[in-house]
Amino acid sequence: MAAELILWFNGFFHMRFQIVSPSGLLKNYISHYSLMETDFTESCIKERVIPVESLQLMFHYRHPFAVCQPDGLLSRQPRSIVSGLSSTYSDVTTLGESGVIFVAFKPAGACHFFRFPLLEMEDKTIGLADLFSREIRQTEEQMYNAKTTEERISVVERFLLDRYSPISVYDEALINNGIRLIQESSGHLSAARLAQRLSVTSKTLERKFAAYIGKTPGHYAKLIRFRQILAGFDSNKKLSLTEHAFMNGYFDQAHFIHDFKKYSGYTPSEFLAAYPNFDVSEYSCG
Repeated sequence: MAAELILWFNGFFHMRFQIVSPSGLLKNYISHYSLMETDFTESCIKERVIPVESLQLMFHYRHPFAVCQPDGLLSRQPRSIVSGLSSTYSDVTTLGESGVIFVAFKPAGACHFFRFPLLEMEDKTIGLADLFSREIRQTEEQMYNAKTTEERISVVERFLLDRYSPISVYDEALINNGIRLIQESSGHLSAARLAQRLSVTSKTLERKFAAYIGKTPGHYAKLIRFRQILAGFDSNKKLSLTEHAFMNGYFDQAHFIHDFKKYSGYTPSEFLAAYPNFDVSEYSCG
């Protein structure tokens, strides 16, 4: 399950969903925590997961989700996972009673908690036990034994604060300014032009983005453009798909459809039919 927006196929109103803000120092790096629960009386809920532009952590404190493989088989997720930035969609399902906390980092937030280049997690989901073995087992046990939302959030925040390691002030400013410029351009700023605006070489900028964001500037810009397409679907519901394509820099309808389907698994028309009340505010990573 990669860094994601979850689109519910069915059972949405049975799933209990809560957003919680981070506290203290963590506010600088984390957009929010999302908590989702189902109980044992509810049927399995299948989800379509599409990419967002920030790394995420997941902590299951009940039965973990299962990933739906292309051959129809299901594979259980580890109890705790980290998901790098992805360029495509996936499908997951609940299997019985579930409870999970998502940690939604800000785009440049996760690099303060992982001491290796985040590009190593591109398009991957890794069990935290493979990274932190002994420490994560203790965290998972505490999460399982916690009785309230407040206790569970406290466990997650202790885990994060124990791993906090700030990057250099220069690198943080460079990355944040790069993200801002890409977002202001709605993903239409080329990597070469971005490097020029930031007064660095293209090679340096690519290396910094790969290390601290988990995507090159060009690939990150494509994620931002995808978000802008979704925002347009939300705010300009009367426009035709041709007009949406043109607004987002596509002069070839086939190219627009191809790119959208790569990220979501749907053509634009299929997406709008499946999610007529899509709210882009639920997609933002802050």
